[in-house]
Amino acid sequence: MNNKPSLLISFGGNALNVPDQVHYHQREEFEIARKSMQGVIALIEMGYDRMILTHGNGPQVGQIFLQQELTRDEFPRQITLDVCVADSQGRIGYLLQNVFDNLGKTKGLSKKAAAIITQVMVDSNDPAFERPTKPIGLYYDQPNAEKLMKERGWNMIEDAGRGFRRVVPSPKPLEIIEKDLFYDLLGQGFITIGGGGGGVPVTRSADGALSGVEAVIDKDHTSSLLATECDIDELIILTQIDHAYLNFNTEQSFPISNISSDKLEVYLNRGEFAEGSMKPKVEAALNFLKNGGKRAVIANLNDLIPAMEGKTGTQIL
Repeated sequence: MNNKPSLLISFGGNALNVPDQVHYHQREEFEIARKSMQGVIALIEMGYDRMILTHGNGPQVGQIFLQQELTRDEFPRQITLDVCVADSQGRIGYLLQNVFDNLGKTKGLSKKAAAIITQVMVDSNDPAFERPTKPIGLYYDQPNAEKLMKERGWNMIEDAGRGFRRVVPSPKPLEIIEKDLFYDLLGQGFITIGGGGGGVPVTRSADGALSGVEAVIDKDHTSSLLATECDIDELIILTQIDHAYLNFNTEQSFPISNISSDKLEVYLNRGEFAEGSMKPKVEAALNFLKNGGKRAVIANLNDLIPAMEGKTGTQIL
């Protein structure tokens, strides 16, 4: 019997980000996805066989908004944010699934991947809906920003002299609607892919109907919840930096390597981690451990294997 722990690996949005979004070719996305999936294949060869993969979608949703703006004279701005997230989930899920299956075949592995369009329940009374804070999409000049606020009811803020940008609510995830599907597919031996961009945010009405809402859920909070609901042993959060840091971006900055969840929570409450950056990753890791998880790791996108081996990254027990 395999005694390797089950894993949820949360890939940051830049795991599939092509730097030049204007002039890129689609094949570059497949090449970048291949780099991300090579580590997953290596883990399977090491004996890890129960695994969920989640992913960010910021660059991809930004591209959807850009396409809308470039064609605004031909097509009206119709697509809502929940549908944008679903679009990006389908696109990225296909990329990862296709690359994983092809890499596995070259290695002689029988494992297959299955991508799941994932809806995530939020509370319509979440205070976040009263205070939109999550910036998304493009920068606009003031006249266009005022027009969009009037026509679309968007909330816009001025961003450090670069123009006006839309902000949306970021409510807390309460339930993964497709959690049973994830669990069943894991039991059938699939590597499951989902929770993209934090999931499609939905609310449930009194009659049980689900409705999408204009919001963005933090990807790592969704990953933590999904890992808990599927009885996953370890949560691996992959990002652009190699550790969580104390005194980040100062001369006294130093990385956190091995730490207990209790001690990390002290640093969290002390305000060591930035909003919208490392703080939600630390919160997600701590929530996962409080709810029965065995280990959480925050590490660089390129260090999946050494992070799993405990050689790098912030290892939280």
